[in-house]
Amino acid sequence: MGIDILASAPLAPTVLLAQTQEFGPERDQAMAGPLGLFVTVFLVVVTIFLIRGMNKHVRRLNERVEREAAEARAAAAAADGGQDDASRA
Repeated sequence: MGIDILASAPLAPTVLLAQTQEFGPERDQAMAGPLGLFVTVFLVVVTIFLIRGMNKHVRRLNERVEREAAEARAAAAAADGGQDDASRA
């Protein structure tokens, strides 16, 4: 409908020229193919391994932070206990 209106306009040769130009490959040539599938599957697998590795890293980091916090609390309690004994004497 829109092309018919443009074809009857004074710029009809320009419109016909635009209709005959082909931009990009044909549909049967534009299929992804096995290389595209391989790249997609590879990226998915790599992403899964990266997520799993990062989860393990964060889990170990949280355990280390909790352990260091417990050691710091124990050291602070020991230091406070030593000061209390010194002030009682």
